[in-house]
Order: sequence, then structure tokens, then C-alpha cells
Amino acid sequence: MSPSQKPTNTTNELAKERNRAAAERTLTSWIQNCLSLIGFGIAFDRIFNALNESISQHNPRIAMQLTHIIGLSAIALGIFLLILAMIGYLIKVKSLEQQEYSHKSTYIVNLSVFVVSVILFGLVTLVAVFTLTPSQ
Repeated sequence: MSPSQKPTNTTNELAKERNRAAAERTLTSWIQNCLSLIGFGIAFDRIFNALNESISQHNPRIAMQLTHIIGLSAIALGIFLLILAMIGYLIKVKSLEQQEYSHKSTYIVNLSVFVVSVILFGLVTLVAVFTLTPSQ
């Protein structure tokens, strides 16, 4: 056995399995949150349509455009975060399969992606609200 090869033992393999299971739980959590966000985007449009039918508004066309923009951006954000979560999971599993495994924390990357995504969603919503609503 060469000095560069580390012996594999049961403890190392079990630790890798625990890390893989943790990565799967994290992916499941991201999928749950992304599906909730996509559902929110669909529900937002449906709720507004129901309110629009029951209550007359001054300009329902602009309100419908605003609702569609906010709903579709929530759906797009959910899909975007879901894709990022899947890519992160695949990278983590690939690193676990390597012989020379070294733990690399992705907490900062995950947090920054989440914060940037929420800020972008908020900016899209603000731009839609201020550009589509008529000034009085």
C-alpha cells in the first residue's frame, strides 16, 4: 500500500453515509420549500382572481398584470432555487464518492443564494407594483 492511499475502514464509510443522508435531508427540505414557493405563486394568482370577481376595482387590467408578474416570479424563483439545490446535492454526493474526501462548508454559499433570491423577488415585486399601478 502506498503512503498516499488511506486505508478505508468502517468508521470512515459510516461517516460518509451519514453525510450523504444529511445531504439528502437537506435536498428534501429545499424541495419542500421550493414547492411551497411555487404553490404560493399559483395560489397568489388564483386568490386575486377570486377577489377581483367579487370586488370591482378601478382598473382590473393593471391589477391582473401585477398579479401575474408576482405569481410568475414566485414560481420562477421556486424553480431556480430547486435547480440550485439539486446541483448542490449532486456536488456534495460527488465529493463523498471521492477517495480523498475533505469537508467543504457550503453554508455561506447557500445563505447568500437564498438572500439574493429573496431580494431579487422583492425587487421584481416592487418594480411591478410601482410601474403598473396608476399614479393618482
